[in-house]
Amino acid sequence: MSYAQDHAGIRVVGTVLSTREVLELEYDILLIDDTTSYLTKRLVDRVRAMSRIVIGVYEASRGEVGRQRLADVGADGFIDADVPVKEFMVALRYLVDQRLVDSDFAAMVGEHPGLDVPSQANSPPQGEPRSRCSLTVVSGSGGITEITVGLGAALTQPGQSGVVVDFDTVEPTLAQRLGLELLPNVLTGIESLRHDGEAGDIVRAHGSGLRCVSGLPSPREWNTCAPDDAVDLANELARVHTNAVVKVNRQLEDLAPFGTHSGRFEVARRLVAEADQLVVVGDPSPTGVTALLSWIGDARALSGAPIHVVLNHCGRSLYQRGEIREEIGRTFRSASVVFVPEDHRVRKAAWQGEVTVASRFGRALQSVVSRIAITAGAKARL
Repeated sequence: MSYAQDHAGIRVVGTVLSTREVLELEYDILLIDDTTSYLTKRLVDRVRAMSRIVIGVYEASRGEVGRQRLADVGADGFIDADVPVKEFMVALRYLVDQRLVDSDFAAMVGEHPGLDVPSQANSPPQGEPRSRCSLTVVSGSGGITEITVGLGAALTQPGQSGVVVDFDTVEPTLAQRLGLELLPNVLTGIESLRHDGEAGDIVRAHGSGLRCVSGLPSPREWNTCAPDDAVDLANELARVHTNAVVKVNRQLEDLAPFGTHSGRFEVARRLVAEADQLVVVGDPSPTGVTALLSWIGDARALSGAPIHVVLNHCGRSLYQRGEIREEIGRTFRSASVVFVPEDHRVRKAAWQGEVTVASRFGRALQSVVSRIAITAGAKARL
């Protein structure tokens, strides 16, 4: 890198270690190794859509596997890592100059439609194929799986497609709740997205019509689900469906200062930061409200998205509801506060793997559903 700065007139901005850094840093050229874990066609397309150049580095001594991977993901050029430093920099400069010439030439051709010129195979894409619709993240305690399923079912309406995704790395329960197979799941989608740029056939239709993506087969596999990949998959599903409702675990602590398990809750933290709407579920008791307010404090440090509060398994006491609403209002301003009553039909449905919508439970969720649907409809029209 020091040679590049001293002899090639190149300023090294920094070393990127994640998809997030690749997309957020300011630079002109991305130099990336073929063995990079987060290297995907989707990532390369997004980088090139920002008018940046992607140059792949591979070791020719290992055969053509590395170069082929770089070609498959759509890199603008390739350089053998084994060549001398001076030759490496000459090749890099040539590829960059040639890439700029191709871009300028393409612009000139665009001004003269009558010219018959072959298209450039690696010309930068003209932006994302479709913007993301609504991404709603559900967390908390006191029945978040049931609330997630209820929201997803209510948002699956004519003219709007909903999908429920389990990204809870502590208690993945969606598959068990709905009687779904553990495969395919979010890990299957992440792998497909890495290699093909698409989520693949991971969405399964429940008998009720609800579309679902199962979570981790076991919480012990949490470290196989990288936060960047989780965000990419959630966004992809939110592009394909009008409403994506994602369940995450309630723990949002940043464990980075403690070292070894710094990524334990990072998937939930990143998805909360990415969400268009947040739904926090709580238990209508003093300890439940305290836990709910603590979660909101952690979430507010990550996101400015509207937060909808859902108190589950509520009794009929208007006095109790008023006290809870007042306590929440003293701490922060929520987008809505909803009290969901105890409903025996929901408990029965849970044992049978069914979904209940036309019930007291479903009707209580309608105010949250309508707000999410308004946001989704507005984004879908953009």
